[in-house]
Amino acid sequence: MTVGVLHNNAPEGRAALAAAVREARIRETDLVVLHALSGSAEPAAETVETQAVSTAVDSALSDLDHAGAVTWSVAVGRPDPDAVSTVLALVEEHKSDILVVGSRHRSAVGKFLMGQTIQRLLLEIPVPVLLVKSGA
Repeated sequence: MTVGVLHNNAPEGRAALAAAVREARIRETDLVVLHALSGSAEPAAETVETQAVSTAVDSALSDLDHAGAVTWSVAVGRPDPDAVSTVLALVEEHKSDILVVGSRHRSAVGKFLMGQTIQRLLLEIPVPVLLVKSGA
């Protein structure tokens, strides 16, 4: 089993990554960073995007004092047909015990649009979801 965390290279994503590292240490398991690919038709795009995610995660983890003891990997998925379906497939494929997701303050319209995605994720995902607010 693993701790899954949605990749987002923003303050809320880094807050989620820090929380996911803590969860992985508590559960004594590996961390899997989940990323839905952009869906570019260019053949090399998947490799470039995956490497960019790995670099961003490595950089963010180097800022965390307690991250060194956690084994982590990046798992990517093609949009199939949307981000929620991709996340569901990645969580199942990597046997995640929990999914950690970063969140930030949103406008009323942003809450409505994001709310539909989060609602669907919460309704369909078979594991607990830890929603982490960023400090910003």
